[in-house]
Amino acid sequence: MWDDHFMVGVNYWPRTKAMFWWKHFDPEEVRADLAEIASWHLDGIRIFLMWEDFMPEPHTVDPWMLERLRQVLDLAHMHGLRVILTLFTGHMSGVNWLPPWLLDGDRESDPRFRLIAGGRAVKGRLRDLYEDPMALDAQVRMLEAAAQAVGDHPALLAWDLGNEPDLVLRPRTPEAAAGWLATLTRALRAMDPAHPITVGFHSPVLEEDLGFRIRALAPMLDFLCMHGYPVYAQWARHPLDEQALAFLTRLTASLGMKPVLFEEFGLPTAPPGQPTHKVSIRLEDRSFEVTLIAEEEAAAFFERALEALHQAGALGAFIWCFSDYHPDLWDHPPCDRLVHERHFGLLRPDGSRKPAVEAVARFAARKRPVVSPPAPLPVPEDYESHPGEALRELYARFLQAGNSVRS
Repeated sequence: MWDDHFMVGVNYWPRTKAMFWWKHFDPEEVRADLAEIASWHLDGIRIFLMWEDFMPEPHTVDPWMLERLRQVLDLAHMHGLRVILTLFTGHMSGVNWLPPWLLDGDRESDPRFRLIAGGRAVKGRLRDLYEDPMALDAQVRMLEAAAQAVGDHPALLAWDLGNEPDLVLRPRTPEAAAGWLATLTRALRAMDPAHPITVGFHSPVLEEDLGFRIRALAPMLDFLCMHGYPVYAQWARHPLDEQALAFLTRLTASLGMKPVLFEEFGLPTAPPGQPTHKVSIRLEDRSFEVTLIAEEEAAAFFERALEALHQAGALGAFIWCFSDYHPDLWDHPPCDRLVHERHFGLLRPDGSRKPAVEAVARFAARKRPVVSPPAPLPVPEDYESHPGEALRELYARFLQAGNSVRS
């Protein structure tokens, strides 16, 4: 399933296109970006199929988009990169991007996130992604089309059935989430039995019951994924707490009893030369603060984080993300309101490298073997009945053991 070493990769959006790259596809830009990524000794990239672009109607998968997808995998293969392919995007960077045909339903969309459909912000009720027959049929149709288009491609590493799907819509019940996952994995394995399947879980599903219970869903998956950001996690010791990532790896593996890829971690950086500082994000109905990390501190964090994740027994780690976004995108979602989303990259908006690139490349070049998973954490049987409290108690015990990923 995997290479014989700890994989280091990056989540990829083009610097000048971001979420609009499928509509405005530029193979030369992608080729140059992937050459840059390969020069860092990375093993792979994770990419995202914007649902509206690939499926403008519930019964139609756009053949031109599938051809563009094939080109991306061709370019990745040319540069020796493997690809995790995330379907049904869905939630991305604080915005929900959905095809208009999903807006005819009886579920309230999450009020925390703007809903973009048909190229504009809309208000609407959603079809239930997990239980609505039309929505389920459409998802099966899209994954079958994607598997037919690229399931035989040598660059394909794995299928990811969704990026933090609870942020698009929470399932009504854990049983609904399990039924959805069973339907999609069964259909995908019928088309492509060779490639492993996962879902992009994030740390909030370990902090509260959002319908996605890892213990119940893990048997349907070939490996588990976790996304974690100490800069957001209130239970972390500080925004640069790399041990929080090691702990999330251990906790996910202990709940699901499957190997774990840390599929997303990262932080937003301050402009070059500026110290770590907070910025205020103001939306219509709320405001919050985000910490921007000085570039040199960010580089040291990535080095510590990769080491901690490797020692925690992870299969690998994929950084969020390839590049800051070009200023031409700052008037478009998500960058227009969520200003910190402009600066999560390893490259700056002008394409120059941040200090983190050298740290990441140095680690990736060593091609370390995956270590044997440490002993499971002592997860209580009733974890799902009080996940937030249980997580904090387990993290305190984890740290008391000496800030070590090994018990």
